[in-house]
Amino acid sequence: MTKLQILGVPALVLVMLAPDAMAQRRGGGAVSGGVRGAMVGGLVGGSEGAETGAKVGAVAGATRAAVDREAERRAEYQTSADYQNAPRSDFNTAPPQVLATAPPAAATAPPAATAPAAAATVSGGETLIRKDGKPVIGITYPSDWKQTTGDRYVSAVSADGQAYSMIATLEGAADNQAGIAKVKQGLEKYLQDIKYDNLTKTKRGALVLTGTGKGKKSGVAVVFAAGVFDTGAGQLAGAAFVVDSRIEEHYKETVRQICQTIRVADQPAAKK
Repeated sequence: MTKLQILGVPALVLVMLAPDAMAQRRGGGAVSGGVRGAMVGGLVGGSEGAETGAKVGAVAGATRAAVDREAERRAEYQTSADYQNAPRSDFNTAPPQVLATAPPAAATAPPAATAPAAAATVSGGETLIRKDGKPVIGITYPSDWKQTTGDRYVSAVSADGQAYSMIATLEGAADNQAGIAKVKQGLEKYLQDIKYDNLTKTKRGALVLTGTGKGKKSGVAVVFAAGVFDTGAGQLAGAAFVVDSRIEEHYKETVRQICQTIRVADQPAAKK
């Protein structure tokens, strides 16, 4: 039976950055805080915590407490005039499905069909993506996030509709560079005025892409963070977050907690 292993904490950065520490940066500006910083902000303690169950549990508990405090601050901010008077995204009605999930063979599918037609809406609990009947990657979203699942992806939208996440297998991508190209295609389909931060590459070859943009339909400013990595099951996968820029500081701990739940298939031992 194929097993899934918890990636450890505190963020998806551990998939792509730790423990190989010194990542290379290429491209434009530097990564800032908020949601982008939660993914590639050099969360040093996470790689150490992933080594022992006790430390992982301690960090997980601290993360949950931080998420609770963040939710309180977010609720308070959402009553302010600054929030009430600002334009906002509604990812429930216009989800930015930035990770292409249609199989390469579906050449006759319309360009807008990035997700399989047979999708199911669920809420709470761990959701697994399978390939050939075997689990490849799993993720758990907060219980109040509305989830949609397909054959090769899981997406979720926050209760306020201003934070969106998607995790998917990347079909037809030969390597991480090709995977990043797919991610950029997805971003450019939904966003305009895109400005990319430095592309981060780890010693293991995983890539992390972050930046800012505006929704093509809404015109609302957003931030995004996406990574491409090997699941250890002979399959590349991507994970992405898109969040309204005005509220991203009130979602960074939630993003960390979500990333903490990501599990990938055990990598088979190398043959000698």
